[in-house]
Amino acid sequence: MPERAPDPPFDLGAEHTAERVCAPAIEHPAEHRSPGGHAKPSWRLRRRGDAPDARWLRWGLTPGLAVLALAAQFQALRVVLQTGVWEALASASVASSASSATAILPDAMPAGLAWQAVAALLAGGFVTCVLPASYRARRRVFWHIALFAFFLPAAGMVVVGGVLLLGYLFPPPRTSLAAGKVETPGFVSHLVTRVRHGAGMRLRARLRNVRGERDDRVAALISVQALPSRVTSEIARDLLADPVEEVRLLAYGILDGLEKRIMQQIYAMRERHESAPDEDERAHACRCLAQLYWELIYQNLVRGEVLRFTLERVEQFAREALEQHEDDASMWYLLGRCALLRERPEVAEMHLRQAQFHSFPTERLLPWLAEAAFQKRRYDRVAQLLGGLGAGVSGAKGSPTATASPVVQPAVRFWTR
Repeated sequence: MPERAPDPPFDLGAEHTAERVCAPAIEHPAEHRSPGGHAKPSWRLRRRGDAPDARWLRWGLTPGLAVLALAAQFQALRVVLQTGVWEALASASVASSASSATAILPDAMPAGLAWQAVAALLAGGFVTCVLPASYRARRRVFWHIALFAFFLPAAGMVVVGGVLLLGYLFPPPRTSLAAGKVETPGFVSHLVTRVRHGAGMRLRARLRNVRGERDDRVAALISVQALPSRVTSEIARDLLADPVEEVRLLAYGILDGLEKRIMQQIYAMRERHESAPDEDERAHACRCLAQLYWELIYQNLVRGEVLRFTLERVEQFAREALEQHEDDASMWYLLGRCALLRERPEVAEMHLRQAQFHSFPTERLLPWLAEAAFQKRRYDRVAQLLGGLGAGVSGAKGSPTATASPVVQPAVRFWTR
């Protein structure tokens, strides 16, 4: 068959048009053009033309199947009810009703089951026609509905009709999210050594694996010391009850070393505080002592009664420092943090506002003001405060006035989305 020549990009005149009309049909198969100018084969148009007829035929048969199913179900119930079983069971005694039912059931059972089977098959066909095209292709739908209607006379019809009615009254949204296929990423083994994020979680997983090798866990615990002290102390405290003695002793040594390092600074600063020649030097020593005692709390090195004693020390030295320098914003900030640990949100908000008044960084204050609002159950206030940290957080709403740190970004995203 000779190939069809491409259409000219513009009209070549009446002679060329007539030449194309008179050309043999074998060279130019029948085709139509869409409004956009693209050619469409005639067989595709014929196929689309048949689709409306099939659709009208299906929608015409669907009500008929429903009516026939209801009629067959009614006939099945009518056969059972007209046999007199229920009257015999209701009027006679137990022994006589049982004997009469035994005599009547063999005659009514085949007819009732036959009509029930017809009703079930019709119900299955009706539901299959009503369901969307994506479900009609499944053969299990027809048999599922048919068996359901067969083993539950009348009740099965009611349940199926109720489900269809609910689907009609509450249709799914027309706009659905587009789904795409994502290829599985390949694993490049030589790049593992370059990964730096998540080191703490990997070490924590190795340490929590009690069934792992002892040398591997000890090496992981030694590597933990390169992490920040706050993370190191938390991991080491969880290992104080480890079944391996080496791990347990090493964890205790890590905690003891961290605590002793801070306590040595506290002892030196207390001597400086006691021998301060003037009020300014004493205020400076109080400020350093409040920060050092707070460091014990921040690094999770104190618990229970020791934690309460340390909180009292922080508050004591912070107030002594504020007596000399009322504009010390960091001391107001520590007092607010201590009030939050004691679950006193009103006092905490007052101290934090004082710190804000004395030019404490806003991005460090807003999360703790939100924590105070959360303790007061002012959840709308939490979202409003964290909205000021929305800069640089994907999915966050609000008018940002500061940038959230990576640690706070998940909370900002949750409360402001």
